[in-house]
Amino acid sequence: MTRRLILPALSGALLAASFPPVGLWWLAWAALAPLLYALDGAGRRQGALSAFVFGFVYFLGTVYWVVSSMFFYGGISLALSVPIMLLLVAFLALYPAAFGLFLAFVGARGRVAGLLAAPAAWTALELLRSHMFTGFPWALVGYTQARVLPVIQIADLFGVWGVGFLVVAVNAVLALWGRRLLSGRRATAPVGESVAVAVVLTLTIAYGFMRIGDVDERAAGWEGLTVGVAQGSIDQSVKWDPAQRAGTIDIYSDLTLRAAEEGAGLIVWPETAVPFYLGAEPEDTRRVEDAARAAGAYILTGSPSYNFPRKGAAPEFFNSAYLLDPGGAVTGRYDKVHLVPFGEYVPLRKVLFFVSKLTEGVGDFTPGPGPIPIAFRDSGLGVLICYESIFPGLARRYAARGAGLLVVITNDAWFGRTSAPYQHFEMAVMRAVENRTYLVRAANTGISGVIDPAGRIKKETALFERTVFTEGVALRRGPVSPYTAWGDAFAYLCLVFSGALLLIKISFRGDVSSCSKR
Repeated sequence: MTRRLILPALSGALLAASFPPVGLWWLAWAALAPLLYALDGAGRRQGALSAFVFGFVYFLGTVYWVVSSMFFYGGISLALSVPIMLLLVAFLALYPAAFGLFLAFVGARGRVAGLLAAPAAWTALELLRSHMFTGFPWALVGYTQARVLPVIQIADLFGVWGVGFLVVAVNAVLALWGRRLLSGRRATAPVGESVAVAVVLTLTIAYGFMRIGDVDERAAGWEGLTVGVAQGSIDQSVKWDPAQRAGTIDIYSDLTLRAAEEGAGLIVWPETAVPFYLGAEPEDTRRVEDAARAAGAYILTGSPSYNFPRKGAAPEFFNSAYLLDPGGAVTGRYDKVHLVPFGEYVPLRKVLFFVSKLTEGVGDFTPGPGPIPIAFRDSGLGVLICYESIFPGLARRYAARGAGLLVVITNDAWFGRTSAPYQHFEMAVMRAVENRTYLVRAANTGISGVIDPAGRIKKETALFERTVFTEGVALRRGPVSPYTAWGDAFAYLCLVFSGALLLIKISFRGDVSSCSKR
């Protein structure tokens, strides 16, 4: 009982504590060891159950904030919000359950298979979680290391997946040592596995230090730009109130002028900072244009928008970003591609006709045509709106299509003072490193910041603070990073490897260790 259930629950709690705001990142390197030890020798049913218990505790500690979003801002009662959150947690826990079932079924104990099976399967399942049912890649293990610069530099080769793989591999070796220590001489000492992982970890850290210097040297030759970030801290309860609209524009206009006085050439406002249809309401639109003219700078702002797909058809609504030039003219627009289920649209609307989405103001949003950079200074701005920044592939496609600067605009007021704004911010660190691009983040209530291509956080605001800051960035030039070029190839390789282990097991109907020794 203790080994099969208590140890997995302990693992789940330790791994959750590895994420911010607790942020004990070093715990991640050992947090999974109790789970892996508990899975050693487990049957399929017990393996799946143990890993499900782990997953339930883990996701309960990392996505509990869903209750806050639904209750305080979605108008859903606490009596309903809590069960919905628990259902989401239980669903997400199915992925770790599949991990436990996989290890129990494959039974990989050979030197090669045993060392790679756990991290490869974990990475493969995180990849699947990022894509299935529109995807939800929140709290990937690699994000625990977002502030450990030497470790995360390998993200420019393998993405966040490579960082997570390494963390799980270290945990796997620790679990083998735990088996050795707790079972006496009956278990073989995992010397070879330990040496292999130690070598990879050493090479990773050496690569990290080398790449930080190399990236700094390259970025020094890029075109410089001073950006301003305006954090208006508009309360979600009044954000869409027409009576508050003029005051909201005044706040952002004042913050914009302050940024311009500090030399900002581009000033970024958050997601839907403009709480009306820009261009469709002349008087309010003119005031935003006046802000750009008064500042003599570009403004990138979020705003809802709509199009009529054809004459006589109902309008399509979009969550958009607009770029205004120093003369107040709109020079580019991006429509959000990856929408939030139940937040910006209701999936299976004909079946779930009784469900309302959380976003106020309009009906279901429509996804845009794709991650197309907004032209800017012979380069491009890769704009990620809120939820989009948690998907590695979107930022990568922007960089591959010539975006010289990544910009995240978001409204994290939905999260309140939970752990979500902190976790959401740290995902942006990995997007900068993966694509070796500066990243600017403007959040309505925080956390706003600027991250350089090596993953350093150059500026970072507090939550629920009305403020503006400026910071120097540069527009990326030259060849893209290997990750930008290859994408999630490493994660898919892990998926193929895991599938191969399953096929070997099914084909030979024996322990994979026997196959690995042939």
